[in-house]
Amino acid sequence: MDLLKSLTLALALCLAAPALPAAAQTQPPAVLAQAELTQTVQRYADAWASRDADKIAALHSADCVFHLFVEGSQAASGKGAVQAQFQKILSDNPGYASTVRSINSGHGSVVIEYDINMDPPTAFTLGSFRYVPNGRPYSVPAIDMIWFSDGLMTAKHTYLDTGVVRENSHSAEKIEVAE
Repeated sequence: MDLLKSLTLALALCLAAPALPAAAQTQPPAVLAQAELTQTVQRYADAWASRDADKIAALHSADCVFHLFVEGSQAASGKGAVQAQFQKILSDNPGYASTVRSINSGHGSVVIEYDINMDPPTAFTLGSFRYVPNGRPYSVPAIDMIWFSDGLMTAKHTYLDTGVVRENSHSAEKIEVAE
């Protein structure tokens, strides 16, 4: 697992540039001061802890992008689409909670390594797989890369270990995904 985690983080840092809105490509984003970045990340963690997709989406820019990097997933673009993705995550796992292992921040960006506590009550779809839970709670290692501008999230890339999801499911069936 440590090797997978290291490789995922290294690959993410090297290859996963955020999909920035056109305005951000023509003018430099307002970089958050470290104290402001820390406060913004705490507000974001609190919003996720509330399990309220409206509160979470309120911290994203109108043209934000969210991509959950699992097989068959597509990026969500725009606050409404991002909010819908977050609502699906919370609906599929109503007891959603996470435990942060580390936070590393830079100029206007943050990398968060954490575990998602899973106990889904019914079958759920993640990317191009439909999982049937086995009834036991488990934790899924995840890494978020988040970019900020003017105090709001402009892009979020989430990487999680779907092998752990598969190991903790009765079944994992590949399905057709609409693009």
